[in-house]
Amino acid sequence: MDGQGRGGIPPGALAGLKVIDMASLYAAPLAATIMADFGADVLKIEPPEGDLFRDSKMWPVVARGKRCLALDLRSEKGIERLKALVAQADVLVENYPAAVLARRGLGWDVLSAINPRLVMLSLSCFGGTGPYADRPGSGTIGEGFGGLTALMGTSDGPPMLPSVALGDAVGAMSAVIGTLSALYWRDRNGRGQQVDASLYEPILQIVAHAGQRWEPHRSPERCGSRLPGVLRNVYRTADGRYVAISASTARHAADLVALAGGEGDDQDARVAAWIATVPQAVLMEQLVARRIPVTPVNSIDDMLADPHVSARGSLVHVADDALGDLALAAPAPRLSETPGRIGEVNPPLGTDADAALERWTQG
Repeated sequence: MDGQGRGGIPPGALAGLKVIDMASLYAAPLAATIMADFGADVLKIEPPEGDLFRDSKMWPVVARGKRCLALDLRSEKGIERLKALVAQADVLVENYPAAVLARRGLGWDVLSAINPRLVMLSLSCFGGTGPYADRPGSGTIGEGFGGLTALMGTSDGPPMLPSVALGDAVGAMSAVIGTLSALYWRDRNGRGQQVDASLYEPILQIVAHAGQRWEPHRSPERCGSRLPGVLRNVYRTADGRYVAISASTARHAADLVALAGGEGDDQDARVAAWIATVPQAVLMEQLVARRIPVTPVNSIDDMLADPHVSARGSLVHVADDALGDLALAAPAPRLSETPGRIGEVNPPLGTDADAALERWTQG
């Protein structure tokens, strides 16, 4: 699509792509949200009573930029209306147990017969094959099963989970990569396919670095914020703030140790002792001047006040009448001609399936 979209805004890179989001919870709907951020026409299917996140601050994350439609997928009428929408769709996003879809006549074999060009994103914790395929799970379970939790925490403490839904977010991004790859293949070959995405397998990409320390029957151990062989840690400054440093090259490490007063038996301890005597702002100025990778350990409020984040619009402060103050991450990465944008953050629940189908049929 060329030219300008509505309101003079350039259409997104995925403009014209019709996506049905019939998923619940976080990871799978987030995958559809990412596609909506880049211009896809996403129709979110909700139960008649509305999505379970609808009254929470998670709602803009899983529903922004989408049109919402109430369908009872436990009823024959609701299933038939969904099938009619699938016939016009490019992508279907779902996270139902395979047995439930089969029982309702919504399995891949049925839907691909209705629409051979359909790309069906099926996102689950353990994937669609293997002995654990039917187990329930979330990003947290993916983190634990995929080896990330075992590596988080200090060597003398228990394994730890991150304070954010890391597995869900990384799983959603991986699922979008698979979906767009399937669409590219479809555009050359004319056939859709099912994308079998799990939440634990993207975690394996995160822990792959630790695999360099693996030996048979000797898995890598937790090491806090440090990494073996790298001068890397979180350090407390003289004014009680924190910085993260990763001196990952020999030059970076040598310069940092020199600033800290020279070589010693424990370079990390020497660096920590020096940083504890320097205010954060002064330390940042010194290390940036020497091109040593460093950052303040930012909170959300810190980022909203940061001039770089502000200049790029990386984090957006939105005030919604119903949901209150929201801090939303802007679409990333950035496209020079068709940048993503955040759509309506609190879309209403529609009930007219015929109107939704007519819009897609005409569109």
